[in-house]
Order: sequence, then structure tokens, then C-alpha cells
Amino acid sequence: MMLKHVTRVVAVIALAAGVAYCASAIKVVVEAEKYTKITPSMKKTASANASGGYFIEIPVRRPHAQTEGAPADTGSTTYTVKIPSAGVWQFWGRAMWYDACGNSFFVKIGSNPAVQFGQDGTYGRWHWVKGPKVNLPAGNVQVVVQNREDGAKLDQFLFTKNLRYVPVRAEK
Repeated sequence: MMLKHVTRVVAVIALAAGVAYCASAIKVVVEAEKYTKITPSMKKTASANASGGYFIEIPVRRPHAQTEGAPADTGSTTYTVKIPSAGVWQFWGRAMWYDACGNSFFVKIGSNPAVQFGQDGTYGRWHWVKGPKVNLPAGNVQVVVQNREDGAKLDQFLFTKNLRYVPVRAEK
């Protein structure tokens, strides 16, 4: 009799741990070309190396990197992202940078202020860049990716509630 009770308790604990793990593993993945609105000079570009076959980019302008700070135009992409549950979410973007003067965007998530996203030193290949942690409500949230530096490319972005999760390849 006691063994049955212990077995049930262990089963309940294992089930609860599984539910907690699933909750922490929740992620929302967005292909960058699946925007609801795009404004030039931001553009969609085809590539066999991009997840989904496309990415968005700020085209390189000549002369490149003459000024820094504000974007040269109002180019942007806007997304509507369905967030399944309220809470703190980590933003990640799968990016490719042209060079040290072409390695960032501005990103505005929901009602949070726009922040600079990028500025790491990995150039010429797709890689994941950690962005801001944001507190989001459940439901549709607007994400705006805006021009900052020419030559920046974005293939995917994701939100995860698992703050220890680090993506390593294109996500599904």
C-alpha cells in the first residue's frame, strides 16, 4: 500500500517537472521575411543560405560608414508576433553583419523603447545575437526592426522564456 502511494507521488512530481520543463522551453520563432509591413530602404532578399530562403537587409550604401548613430532613412520591417503567455522573454536574432560599421539594427518590441541590437564582432556568416530581455503580455505584440547601419542582415528572430537557451543554428 505504501509503495503505491510513493509511486503515485513520484509520478506526480515527474509530471510536474515535465510541465515546468515544457513551459521553460517555450519559444516563438519568426522568419524575418514574414513581416506585416516593410518600408524602404529595408528590403527582402533571396538566399539559399537563409532559413526559409529569404532574409531582410539594409543594403550597403556607398560611401559606407561615413556617419554613425541615426539611420540614414526610415526603413523598417514590422511584425505581429503571437506571444503565448505573459512574462519575461529573451529576444535573439539570427544575423549576418557586413563589417564593424554594418552590424546593428534598432529593435522595438511591444511598448518597450527601441534599443540597439547587434554590435558583436562576427562578420560574414549567419549567427545568433542575444538581444534584450522584455516583459511581454500574452497575445499579439508588435515588433519593429529599423535601419541603423547599412549592410546589416536578419534571417530569423525568436523569443524564449528559457533565459538559459542559446540557439546555435536556424530554428524551426
